[in-house]
Amino acid sequence: MEYNIDNVKMDLQTVGFQETSGIVDLVESELRRVMRFRQDIVAADVYLREDGSNPENNKVVRWRLGIPGKDLFAEAAAGSWGAGLRDASEKLRRQFVD
Repeated sequence: MEYNIDNVKMDLQTVGFQETSGIVDLVESELRRVMRFRQDIVAADVYLREDGSNPENNKVVRWRLGIPGKDLFAEAAAGSWGAGLRDASEKLRRQFVD
């Protein structure tokens, strides 16, 4: 599903489950947090997947940020969507070059 958050086109894809308003709110909140560190983000693609092979860290988050130049990508696995989103956003933030 596509959303527009402060002029950033966000594409949220869920694999194996239906997205809920709670998940959308988590993703939006984390995107807004990342946007505080980098103002030239034009797009964000977020892929959420439940992985049945690892019952402890079965929430997989893949995140691509569209910025001028090369896009940034991060992936994380965690026990909850919030933890996975936070871990992936921290990996993205470490890639920022000012």
